[in-house]
Amino acid sequence: MDSAQTALFWNNIVSLLENEMTDLSLKTWILPMEPVPTKDGVLLLSAPNDFHRGFVEMYIPLIRNAAQQISGVDRDVRIIVSGQETPAVPEVRPGTSDLSASGNGLNPNYSFANFVVGSGNRFAHAACVSIAEKTAGNNFNPLFIYGGSGLGKTHLMHAIGNHVRQRHPSCNLVYVQSERFVNEFINTISEGSFDSFRNKYRNAGMLLIDDIQFIEGKLQMQEEFFHTFNTLYESGKNIIMTCDKPPTALSTLEERLRTRFSSGLIVDIQPPDYETRLAILRRRSQDENVQVPEDVFDYIAANIATNIRELEGALKTVLYYSMLAGELSVETAQEALKDLVQPASRVKLSPDAITDVVARYYNMSIEDIKSSRRSKDVSNPRQIAMYLCRTALNLSFPEIGIYFGGRDHSTVMHACDKITSEISSQNATLIKDITGIKKRLSL
Repeated sequence: MDSAQTALFWNNIVSLLENEMTDLSLKTWILPMEPVPTKDGVLLLSAPNDFHRGFVEMYIPLIRNAAQQISGVDRDVRIIVSGQETPAVPEVRPGTSDLSASGNGLNPNYSFANFVVGSGNRFAHAACVSIAEKTAGNNFNPLFIYGGSGLGKTHLMHAIGNHVRQRHPSCNLVYVQSERFVNEFINTISEGSFDSFRNKYRNAGMLLIDDIQFIEGKLQMQEEFFHTFNTLYESGKNIIMTCDKPPTALSTLEERLRTRFSSGLIVDIQPPDYETRLAILRRRSQDENVQVPEDVFDYIAANIATNIRELEGALKTVLYYSMLAGELSVETAQEALKDLVQPASRVKLSPDAITDVVARYYNMSIEDIKSSRRSKDVSNPRQIAMYLCRTALNLSFPEIGIYFGGRDHSTVMHACDKITSEISSQNATLIKDITGIKKRLSL
């Protein structure tokens, strides 16, 4: 590709990465790089310095997947330092045994060994290990993993794939992102190559499909996947899916698919608690061989609670900023994350502020908290928000009820009494969550 084509290709990749990364990480690590034209089909990127290159290499799998989505070609991604001579790029031959270049889409860096297990993902992790070890049988088929963005669903799915590929190299394992699955089907329709498409997926020894919510509203695609699902299921092949919501919440999915998605094991991944966030930060600093003071870990873990991707991005940003500042301290972390962590002086306590912080803490929307949904993953944060409106703002029960969607004052009383009772009974998880929320509200 020439310079103009390379620049356009890179801009399209950046547009896709905007949905995969936080704004802070994107601006800190991706935007400073520039594409370098090559003639070998390799995506060559120029980083401003060695330190930047060392950190941004962790994003190569994301960049590679985005490039593959745009071009349909699994290409190598290389990063050089600005001003360095462009290296010779070795030819990638078909049949290579290198997992990262094999075209199966699996990220070799995702394994069970480097997945940090905590209270919010323990069950999902155990289920995935069982599937990978082939100890669960058909009782876990299909496995449906759901949760918010950046909580580790894709990591666990890739860990299954990498484990199976290592232990059972002859298994015809197929991994695909749902969006790519849809695009392949669209191409199949235009080219009339249905046999090739069906042979690829219906003959899989194990099918891993990421972000299955992308087939919502696509009736012809759902029809095709219905038959693919049945073929694999009836032949005893494992099907693993990830999604951003449970099967029952896929409102534009055909009922027959919803029931099939619900017929196996459904596991959710919750946002990491404070201890898990600390463990993740410590693990990542060990991976980078960087010594980080405990109070810096505490500051990041206390203020970045939405998801793992944002947590890791915050740590990288702090480390990068510390190289420029010449020290690694809480003050450095505060300065590095000033656009991400709202200063206490700017927080004006109100029902809106409380609900917003609670919603972000539990990785959900304000609309969810105010909705009529009664599932525990929604009702518990709602009760905490009501409790804080009562104790921190001294609002009356009727006022709180009106704010939370016109609920009766007795409902608010019950919520406040329940939270008060659990605090009195030393519910450690609840106390920890409320403490973390209060820190973000500067209470």
